[in-house]
Amino acid sequence: MHHNRLPRLVTSLLTLFFGLSLFAPLPFVVITPGHAQDVLSKVITPAKSAPANLKFYKSDGHIYLLSILITNPDAYVTGAELIYSWARSDYAVMPRSLFYKDGASAKTEKAKAKTEMVDSQLSAKVAALNYLQSNSPNTGAELIKPSDIAVSLAKTGGPSGGLAFALGIVELLTPENILRGQSVASTGTIDEGGNVGAIGGVAEKILAARKAGATLILVPASNCKDLAPSVATIPKGIKIAAVSTLKEAITALNSAAPRGCANLGA
Repeated sequence: MHHNRLPRLVTSLLTLFFGLSLFAPLPFVVITPGHAQDVLSKVITPAKSAPANLKFYKSDGHIYLLSILITNPDAYVTGAELIYSWARSDYAVMPRSLFYKDGASAKTEKAKAKTEMVDSQLSAKVAALNYLQSNSPNTGAELIKPSDIAVSLAKTGGPSGGLAFALGIVELLTPENILRGQSVASTGTIDEGGNVGAIGGVAEKILAARKAGATLILVPASNCKDLAPSVATIPKGIKIAAVSTLKEAITALNSAAPRGCANLGA
């Protein structure tokens, strides 16, 4: 009896091909929930050069800055790792080109993230002081300079903490507690005019907020498309407030039913 060896050869080649593909580097990144850090706890403080009469008021709540962990551009991401990540509900797999330009390295991205973080802190200071001057004249914000406020946050980069910093500054410089004991999480860029901008990894950041115990999460209204029911699942017990400005964010803190993404058609 004669046997045809072609099927066995084809099977071996296919097995070899798919086996190698599991360990081949692929143009994707893996995004996972990061840590939630309370900006009211030793993150925002009076600067050493600040006037002695600059007063920070104690808060009765928490404002968590949310972050994500993303594969760095030098990392070797294999097919096996991507399959594992796809199978997990708390991981996200995205094309590498959405986050990194060609030629990007871990060193250049770290430097970029550090610069973005410093810029976001300055914008947050100016936005918060402008808000206080317009809405809380009793705070004496017109006499406070951005350099009087220090923001210290290690091992975190990028611009997405701007909104959390601005909210924290307003809370600490306001005699009355605007948080009213709430544990709030927030993410979003901010400019000096108080406008809140979109960020990446919003769904993963919400998972980090849940682990921290936050019940209200402020997200940029421009990110609502990333939280549509067909795209993401919001954990039970979490209330989402969609904001476009610092003023809207502070209004949401004092609202029993803040405007969510559903109100915007997401």
